[in-house]
Amino acid sequence: MTDKIFEIGEAGLESSDQRVRKLMDNMVNSEVPGYKKSEAIIRGFPLELEAATQRISSVKPQADGTFYNNIHGALIKTDNKFDLALGSDGYFVLAGPWGEGYTRDGRFRLDQDGRLLTVAGNYPVLGENGPIIVSQGAEVEVNQTGEIKVDGMVIDRVRVANPEVQDSLVPLNGSIFKRKDAAVMQEIESPRVIQGYVEASNVNIIEQMVEMVALERTYKINAETIKTRGEMLTRAMELGRPTQ
Repeated sequence: MTDKIFEIGEAGLESSDQRVRKLMDNMVNSEVPGYKKSEAIIRGFPLELEAATQRISSVKPQADGTFYNNIHGALIKTDNKFDLALGSDGYFVLAGPWGEGYTRDGRFRLDQDGRLLTVAGNYPVLGENGPIIVSQGAEVEVNQTGEIKVDGMVIDRVRVANPEVQDSLVPLNGSIFKRKDAAVMQEIESPRVIQGYVEASNVNIIEQMVEMVALERTYKINAETIKTRGEMLTRAMELGRPTQ
């Protein structure tokens, strides 16, 4: 039989560790355009089901998945004609080896065949007619509805899609997502596409550092709880030993 205080303290250390890992991921990727801040979801779980129904059970913290914050990041001007940002909800649609991918990281470039690719991962960007192909050296204009004009002629329209249920996307790296098997994506007919800009990550470094300090304190409290409990149990065992 395990000691409940030990169990709660160890669970607290583990949940703090997972939250710290998410904070580190956020800070490392804070400069990646389109990156979405992630947070570990921590919930309290009863140690005993029967006691839980009577609301008298001890409760320990436990990680229960990851939440991605979908607040839009600020728009940064680049003046690169292949950089695109979204001033509306939705994601650019990519062709990945797993199927369609989705991102708000609008850093795009042309390869030697004129295909429009993502800078991160080199995935083809999809338009309504399939992968977008642009002639090298041509004058390219993308209007706010996503229409792509090459030398004044409309050749395609950038696809922008949004899931019916927001948490139905699975992150691949924090800025590129894929949909869950049963997820339904809706095409956005009137997006707001902005040429020459990219969307910054939505990570606030100051907030992450403040939370890191708070987690460090929580970690120390849990560690001290385990240490104190161990000392108390050791002392109790010594008091219970028969004297010679």
